[in-house]
Amino acid sequence: MSDLTHLQHIRQEMIATTTRIYLNAGTFGPLPACVPAAMQERMQQEWQNGRLGASGYESMSAIYDAARKGAAHLLNAHVDEIALTDNTGEGLNIISFGIDWHEGDEVITTNHEHISLLAPLYQLRDRYGIRIRVADIGEKGERPVLKPVADLVTPRTRLISLSHVSWMTGARLNISEVGYMGREWGIPVLIDGAQSAGAIPLDMHALNVDFYAIPMQKWLCGPDGTGALYARQGALSYVKSTYVGYWSVKHEEGIDWELLEKAQRFEVGGRQTAALAGQVAALNWLDAVAGYDWIYERIATLSAYAYHALLEIPGLFMLTPRPGESGLLAFRLEGKNDAEVVKVLNEKHNIFIRNIPSTLALRISTGFYNTEEEIDTVVRALREM
Repeated sequence: MSDLTHLQHIRQEMIATTTRIYLNAGTFGPLPACVPAAMQERMQQEWQNGRLGASGYESMSAIYDAARKGAAHLLNAHVDEIALTDNTGEGLNIISFGIDWHEGDEVITTNHEHISLLAPLYQLRDRYGIRIRVADIGEKGERPVLKPVADLVTPRTRLISLSHVSWMTGARLNISEVGYMGREWGIPVLIDGAQSAGAIPLDMHALNVDFYAIPMQKWLCGPDGTGALYARQGALSYVKSTYVGYWSVKHEEGIDWELLEKAQRFEVGGRQTAALAGQVAALNWLDAVAGYDWIYERIATLSAYAYHALLEIPGLFMLTPRPGESGLLAFRLEGKNDAEVVKVLNEKHNIFIRNIPSTLALRISTGFYNTEEEIDTVVRALREM
């Protein structure tokens, strides 16, 4: 099958990509047809048969297991290192609040972080009096991350928390260097994978980080309310669960209370099983139909194409430091209001992108389902403004 035929097939499966120019996977990705189908099938089964008896529990557990296995395959991790979450923020909170903080302890982050990562740190600062130290990696995220982070390490450093891909500019950070440093110095490293999972190849063991939180509704094109947390087996001792429940503990004769010795200890109770069925369907489709290798190459190629095309626009200041590193591109247009540009593109051209209010920037997400022709249309529309 040619690349063009494959792309056409992909777009037919993701109907939202055929009715608009969909350039915002960094917020919400389009759903492939198999996702609502799987969710509807699960809800239909529950409606018709109820959620009763051993068979009902077994079918629910099978979906949970399949969701963990799908996430483990995506991340090249062991299934025992995966906990199901509702979103990236839940995973970041689980680890951030699991550290045994004391007043004066320190956490290191960067100046490119999303509120989902920063919010738990702010709460911990207010509750326990910890100190948040911010590594400056440049306006674009262009500076190598290791030295700015290493320069802030002190004997009170208890956690390093940062993104793999900057949500503000699309810069990809060399987190493996930070991971090795953390391992050497005994400091856990927590990664926000919101803009990396599904957009770039991931290998948890090669990256050498301890914890990695991801969503399913962005580049992985899954349902809302689904995500995962990678917790390296050897790093579980860094964290004590803040909240626990049925899914966290061993159910064995003679054991009243003992947490599981795997990442599932961070799961609490039942989730929306239909949403998890949709998550499983999305991951299987991305792997078996679209193909992860093709997805990653397509996103990088289209991102680089858009990077160079956008640079031809007079008055455009590119914030993304290097082409093709991720699926995100951020830029400013001289003399243009970022929110107004988003509105005009939407209402006049049926183009969907987003703005970053804190930097007055515009952000484009080049999905594997987009085309070069769509990028050309965006460039023409921006030139007209």
